[in-house]
Amino acid sequence: MPCTILPLLIASKWMPRLPDSPWLSSPEPFFLQPEEVHIWRVNLVQPDPVIARCRELLPPDEIARAERFYFERDRRRFLVSHAMVRTVLGRYLALEPLEVRFVQGEKGKPDLVPEQNSLGLTFNLSHSGEFALMGVSIQLIMGIDIELIRTDFGGQEIAERFFSQYEVATLLSLPQHQRAEAFFYCWTRKEAYIKAQGEGLSLPLDSFDVTFAPGTEPALLRVADHPNEVARWKLYDIDAGPGYKAALMIEGKQHHLRYFDWQGPSL
Repeated sequence: MPCTILPLLIASKWMPRLPDSPWLSSPEPFFLQPEEVHIWRVNLVQPDPVIARCRELLPPDEIARAERFYFERDRRRFLVSHAMVRTVLGRYLALEPLEVRFVQGEKGKPDLVPEQNSLGLTFNLSHSGEFALMGVSIQLIMGIDIELIRTDFGGQEIAERFFSQYEVATLLSLPQHQRAEAFFYCWTRKEAYIKAQGEGLSLPLDSFDVTFAPGTEPALLRVADHPNEVARWKLYDIDAGPGYKAALMIEGKQHHLRYFDWQGPSL
């Protein structure tokens, strides 16, 4: 389908690139180097013409998944985030969005079907509030997480119930005014590790430690019964925008991260 210039009303919904912002519009060429990670971001709040075009990029089963959401807001955000996944992965693989096919791994984590994925692409998607993030790399297992910071959220109570003893002690050692932000630093880093493992809720949150105190580098510190896990992974914070925290957990120790805003489907 030929590209067209989006009307100003539509274009204004996509994230503009600010001066000195690391977020670019698109990689040129559309190519991944080994040890390179592309982080894609999209604003999920879009006008009706964009939603309609995103819907056209999804197969019937994904449209059916979107329709199962109770709230219209959630249906629309599902359509946008999954249109991004299909469009972006399709560009790397030289496929149209509707041609991209997925398979569920043994732990339920989606992957590209092997016959389409000669490049060995890996990916992971997360969304919260008005934004979604997707990480893409070559042959590296990863987990990505984004969370909208909520100051009214009972983070301390959740931490005391589910986090490790080290993490609870770290959180309680901080001044009260720092605890909400610190909680979401911890939460996104832990979620990124859980998603990288593909374990979901079956992996106890208190079975591993991450750093999150102000001024400390993001790192995986301990995994119960698996001491070699710490050397396997690298943890990164992602500047997803004001009011959000985000993190990436990925195999290996040396990576080059590049950041892109998905510009949406052509209309």
